[in-house]
Amino acid sequence: MIVLVRHARVWNPEHLVYARLPGFHLSEEGRVDAEAIATKLSAAPVAAVYSSPLERAVETAEILAGHHGIGVAIDDSLMEWSFWAHWQGMAWERIRERDPDLLERYGRDPASVWPQDPLEAVSRRILRFADRVDRELGTAGPDRVVLAVSHEAPVIAAMLVAQGKSLDGFHTVNLPHLALVRIRPEPAGPVEAADLTAEVPVVPVASESSEGPR
Repeated sequence: MIVLVRHARVWNPEHLVYARLPGFHLSEEGRVDAEAIATKLSAAPVAAVYSSPLERAVETAEILAGHHGIGVAIDDSLMEWSFWAHWQGMAWERIRERDPDLLERYGRDPASVWPQDPLEAVSRRILRFADRVDRELGTAGPDRVVLAVSHEAPVIAAMLVAQGKSLDGFHTVNLPHLALVRIRPEPAGPVEAADLTAEVPVVPVASESSEGPR
């Protein structure tokens, strides 16, 4: 079973768009939250933990892996969506004054707003990662769990595509920090930590507006 994890909360007192920038680490609250979910997952049969190369994901993954005595494998397939790098280092409040048209297009049609790296391509790289890991480790059953720590946009996009849904629904999905999303085997969807010690049922997706990556 392959489960995507959104990283824990980040120390970002200046409210910057950190996107793919280095140097953004988990906040104390984020570490506490990650330890709490790691404790809940300590009884799960976790065979491997993968992470995006960005610090906030790696630190989350290290906390999760530490409860199982295993290391973290870094995989670029789990990287943040490159769209946000257009504004990285900028305060969130300045985006609208600098790029109002681009922000409007993102709100109206996130799937096609960034043709250099469309959400469809982002979803496919995550799903290719999942298929590769499945072949390498054999994760078809509930007795072998792989955790993969990534970011809000890639996780949402991969989940929607795996569910056969349109990426037009991207903004309707609320994905909190440390949310768990089963991606393989299908059906894909959010799960609870306690479910990973047994056959995993899929729970309904909350429908709220997404404000963008944090």
